[in-house]
Amino acid sequence: MGKSTSSSTITLPKNWPSQLPYLITPTHSPNLTPSNLAAIRIPPSPSDPLPIIPKSYKPGPCQSVRITPITDPAHPAHNQSGLFAATNLQPGQLILPYIGELHSSLPNPSYDYSSSDYDLWVDREGDVAVDASRMGNEARFVNDFRGVPGKMEGGKSKANAEFKVVWDERRKERVMGVFVLGEGKSGKVKGIRKGEEILVSYGRGFWGERRGDEGC
Repeated sequence: MGKSTSSSTITLPKNWPSQLPYLITPTHSPNLTPSNLAAIRIPPSPSDPLPIIPKSYKPGPCQSVRITPITDPAHPAHNQSGLFAATNLQPGQLILPYIGELHSSLPNPSYDYSSSDYDLWVDREGDVAVDASRMGNEARFVNDFRGVPGKMEGGKSKANAEFKVVWDERRKERVMGVFVLGEGKSGKVKGIRKGEEILVSYGRGFWGERRGDEGC
């Protein structure tokens, strides 16, 4: 099993849940096989370019974000928490890695990853995903934009960030990262201002499954 560094050796971010281990590097599930690990250790190439987390990127609590309790009753995550910008974030900027348990789709006697709301594919073809339900870092608190009150017409918010697979030069592995949305062709995306909530799109598949669970 791969080694990880958890909350026992570092200072926890403010508002981190006391019952959850805080990670600064991913941990490896026992259901990962050598072929799974080989798949995420293939370096990027000109035909398969990836954003890079440089060796100089410091592990540990991210100074660019804050975990903040949601007190607005109109927010879908009311009485839970969200991730907010602690400084101005520029279009296309890496905010922080999404850290958790790297695992495959093979059975794990200790946990059913298919029931998690914090699971993302890192390499679908290589059968490797990352789950942050039982442990992780601040990125697990990123909420979906749907239903979040905002300043747009109709009083709604929109996604201002996205998940991307990245190459971590420190570990020589593919991992997941949270990025500010790029400017795009229209140039309308202006980054994320200090104090704004960082919001992504979980995707229609996620919400379709949730509607199915609710019997809608």
